[in-house]
Amino acid sequence: MTLGAFISSATAGIPSTRFGRRACLALACVTCFVANIIMMTTENIGALYAGRLIIGLANGYFMTFAQLYLQESSTAELRGVFLTAFNFFVSFGTLIGTIVDWATAKRPDKSAYLIPLGLIYVFPLIIICTIWFIPESPRWLILQGRFDEGVKALIWLRPKTHDSLAEATAIRDAIDREKESSSGVGWLDLFSNPVDRRRTGLAVCAVLLQAASGSMFIIGNSPPPLTRNTY
Repeated sequence: MTLGAFISSATAGIPSTRFGRRACLALACVTCFVANIIMMTTENIGALYAGRLIIGLANGYFMTFAQLYLQESSTAELRGVFLTAFNFFVSFGTLIGTIVDWATAKRPDKSAYLIPLGLIYVFPLIIICTIWFIPESPRWLILQGRFDEGVKALIWLRPKTHDSLAEATAIRDAIDREKESSSGVGWLDLFSNPVDRRRTGLAVCAVLLQAASGSMFIIGNSPPPLTRNTY
């Protein structure tokens, strides 16, 4: 699952540029459904590993595009609140999942794992049914040259008193400046001078050291309580 999330997160830029945030979240939901069907219906260990890999791909998209949509659609003063809420609900969902796993682990039949897996359908189903009722990311629309649609999205997302046209214009100007400053810049420039090299090293090491604590491994691989039926 971790490998799948790594692969999808590392390659998320390609579909993100072409299809937008909503479509990629919908794709994550469909991928999640496929993976879950495989895991719920198979009794083959190889197919189970394949299902775990596929659901990891979906999870990487969920984590990437949900945060990206929040960042691009929220105002500057509320962006931190939304991202904090995102991380809170991820942790809260992990807690609920762990409780369900432990509560069903003592069941002597297939329901011990079918119930937890069945609950996975709930939120992806809600997302794929409702995501079409909210606008696409305004920044992505403007990035694609669809300025008028970006303004309409901001009007939907902001209070009536907000100057959505001015914000859309500021977003377009920022995008133009980014394109100008990034012209001819490649990934090797991350290491080309001491300042950028230090910044890159700090960012990468911060993430790696967080993962090196082993917390995610413990969360993802904590065993259920043993019963006589386990032996």
